This record gives sequence, structure tokens and C-alpha cells, in this order.
Amino acid sequence: FDVLQSGLVLLLLLALGEGLSRLCRGAAPAALFAGVCFAVCCWTGLLPGDLGARAGFSALTSAAMMLVVVNMGASMDLAAFAANWRVVVLSASVFVCQVGALFLAVGGLCGVNTAVGGLPGGMATALIVQERARSLGYDQIIVLSVLLLTTQALVGCPLATLFIRREAERLEALPPAPEAEEGPGPGEGRRKPFRPLGESLPNGALLRLYAAAWLAARLEGLTGVSRYILCLLLGVGLSCLGLLKRNELEAAQSSGFAFFLLMCAVISSFASATPEMFAQMLPPLLLILAVEAASVLLAAVVLGPRLGLSRPMSAAIGMNIMIGFPMNMLISQEVTERLTPDPRRREALMEAISPKMVIGGMVSTTVLAVAAAGLLSGLMR
Repeated sequence: FDVLQSGLVLLLLLALGEGLSRLCRGAAPAALFAGVCFAVCCWTGLLPGDLGARAGFSALTSAAMMLVVVNMGASMDLAAFAANWRVVVLSASVFVCQVGALFLAVGGLCGVNTAVGGLPGGMATALIVQERARSLGYDQIIVLSVLLLTTQALVGCPLATLFIRREAERLEALPPAPEAEEGPGPGEGRRKPFRPLGESLPNGALLRLYAAAWLAARLEGLTGVSRYILCLLLGVGLSCLGLLKRNELEAAQSSGFAFFLLMCAVISSFASATPEMFAQMLPPLLLILAVEAASVLLAAVVLGPRLGLSRPMSAAIGMNIMIGFPMNMLISQEVTERLTPDPRRREALMEAISPKMVIGGMVSTTVLAVAAAGLLSGLMR
């Protein structure tokens, strides 16, 4: 498996995932099907688990994530960012309810250590929990954390896809807003009339995105704030100053390859769990997944409408803790592309759904999950 053959196999897996997703009418995203197929191939010895690294994509994944987040921030304005305060409140509230239910149900039945091992979140959360478990010699908790990291998407992705599709269909059924072709677009009237140098050149657009990502990485070392949150904030701020324009990835002719890299990173994560690990920790894993999914959906559909959000959108935002970034953005993009052939309608739906999903994921997975893991891992004895 050299660079070309590894990349070819990844593309074949993604193409197979797209075909299966289309057969089931988009009930589950293509990345989920591709990831499951990849895991089965790894278990049977047909494919190596480090296929992404052999293809040379692993080193580019972090940069691709940062560029996509900067681009998302640049596609928003301050008014739109402030308008999503409901998403922040909902994400934080749902996360607290989820962790509370986890300790009540799983902690009561299986013990506090298992509840800590089942804390939801992304890679950073899992690493914090695993470090604590390793120091205490609890190998089974390490296995549980790895399994949860690789399987929570199996539950979260179909549910998030279902609710995002319902939200997109609800928005499509609304009467179209009156067009305002003569006036400025959303947020444009508040931006300075500055045109960046090389605005129409692909390399100039890519340079601006990379510069913002580089700045976020440097600020992370100084402030301790996650670089992905800083990328989002820098995208918003630089866009308002006129230093970034909307859809810089499209101007850089790089959006397709960036999302391909993210898809490869998603499916590669499925290779870390083995059948033996599944069999050993399956009962507590199923209990954790059931408790987390039920608590998220219950809290989201109760609290979301009180904050002025629809129930489908609230449920989709709540599922962010189980899918995280970039899966939340990939699902949003896939659902909207399947719903309408009109590019203007697709863009409108993406602007209505994707920012909420990304901000919700940042709040729950990037900020709260890491903070909770740092605090609650000390309860493990």
C-alpha cells in the first residue's frame, strides 16, 4: 500500500459509502458506511489500519480542519454569531443534562469509574480519561474509552442525519423570503469596503486562510484556548474587517479536497477498535450509548423550543456531542445537497443549519467536554 494505492482505496470506500447512503435515502451519511466498511476490512486483514497515514493525508488533516473552520467563521457576520447565543445555551444545557444522566444511570449500575470512562466528547476527552485510567491500572476503562470514541458516531450520525433532514425540509416548506438584490447581502452593510489583495486569485484566498489558521495556532500556545475556537472567532472578526471574504475555500478551489481530507480522517478513526474489545466491553458500552442518546434527545426537545429553536434543529444540535467536528458539517452538507438541486437554495440551507451545528459542536465537544474530563477524571479511584 503505497501513497497512490492507499489514496485509491480510501476513494473507493468513500464512493461505496455514497452509494449505500443513496440506497437508504440518506438515512445515514456516506462517511459512516465507509467507516464501518473500513473497520471490517481492517478486522479481516484486508486493509491496514494506518491507511490514511500511508496515503499521506494524516499530516494534512489538522490543517484542513482549521481552514474549514476559518472559512465557516468568514461566512458569518457578528450579527449572525450573536444570534446563535441560543445554540450556545442549548448546547451547554444539554451537555450538563447528559453528564448528569450518565453518572446517575451508568454510575449507579456500573460504578463511577465506568461513568468517567463513558464521558462524551472527542479525542481530547478520551486522552484525558485514558491517561487517568492508565495511571490507576484500569485497562478496561481505557478500552471502554476507545470504544466509545469510535462507536458513538454509529448512534449519533443516523440520528443527526434524520433531524437535520427534517429541519431542512421544514425550512424548504417555508415561504421564500423576499429577495433583496439591490441592497447589500447579510452583514455586508456592516463591513468595511476593503478588497483584499489577490481576492480573485486562488493562491491569494488560500494564503489568507492559512494565515488565519497559523495565527490561531500561535494564539493557542499563548492563551490555552482551542485553536479551532480561535479559528472560528478569527474567521468572524477578519471577515467583518474585510480581510476575509465569504467562501474563501471556493475561491481557492480547495473545498472539495479539504472535505475529502476530513472524510478520510473520519473513516480512519474506525480502525482503532477490535472485535475482542467490542466483546469485552459491549454491555457497559451499550448502556452508555443508550443513556447518552436518550438524555440528549429528551433535554434538547424540551429546552430547544423554549429558546426559540425548532425541535428537529434542537435535537440535531444536541447530537453534536456524539458526532463532533467535522462530521456535523459533513452531514449538513450532504443532507442539503440531496434535498435540492438549486445551488442558491442549498447555500441558504447550509447558512441556516451548518453554523448552528458547528457552534454547537464547538461548545459541547471542544470546550465543555474537555473541561468536564479534566475535572471529573479525578473522581476515578
